[in-house]
Amino acid sequence: MRIAVLCIGLLMATVTGASAQGRDSVFADYPAYAAFVDNHIMRRSFTDLILQLGGRDEYTKEQLDANQRQMRGVWPQDFESVTVFNRQDLGGGVSQEGRMYWNGTAYAFFYAILHQREGELVVVNFALNSNIVPIMERF
Repeated sequence: MRIAVLCIGLLMATVTGASAQGRDSVFADYPAYAAFVDNHIMRRSFTDLILQLGGRDEYTKEQLDANQRQMRGVWPQDFESVTVFNRQDLGGGVSQEGRMYWNGTAYAFFYAILHQREGELVVVNFALNSNIVPIMERF
């Protein structure tokens, strides 16, 4: 039986301040971003993922805790594999990508809009879902 759609929703990151280190949604470069996202999704550390990618002001602690429990219920085991299945350059330093994580027949789909700025990569928007259709509709 297919699990119902689970979506974190879109989180818009507003980035201000000085260095890329320590700011939500900001990474030194693409490999740092990819390592962070892969590590957190594969370990199912969804609260930290949401907070670091710009959801700090979007949710209460109670909402984050409930979301973590719900998502761990949908995906009860850590993921074993990951691939980037679609990455598109949109111009002006902006790109979008789709990532897929899996363990057996359990899949998670991640979408992000990224902005490469001078010396840093910003996650402008992201979504995580158990159903690929809402992710594919973003491309």
